[in-house]
Amino acid sequence: MVGRKGGILVDIEHIRKQFIDGEYAISDHAIIEARKDGIDPRTVEKLEWVAINGEVIEEYIDRKKVLIYAELQEEKLPVHIVVDYSFSEEPVIVTSYVPDSKYWIKYKIRKK
Repeated sequence: MVGRKGGILVDIEHIRKQFIDGEYAISDHAIIEARKDGIDPRTVEKLEWVAINGEVIEEYIDRKKVLIYAELQEEKLPVHIVVDYSFSEEPVIVTSYVPDSKYWIKYKIRKK
């Protein structure tokens, strides 16, 4: 798999399967930040949904992390999550937030 700039892409399908199979973790920090931004109730379920259905918008290959975007359908709320896949047996959602349009174009492209 080749990334947008010719780099190697993470095996996102493998990571999605781990989320589907329940083989993942979510940090307390990610849950707290999600709730602060209005991703509540069913916070864990919603973050899991983003991990499974979202679009990888940035890759931090050297840090073994990806930034995933999705819009929560019920709330019409854009959400970003950062997934750390450095432990191959269990990816971790390390943070989550509602992106600010001051810094993002259509919540997918970082403004310069």
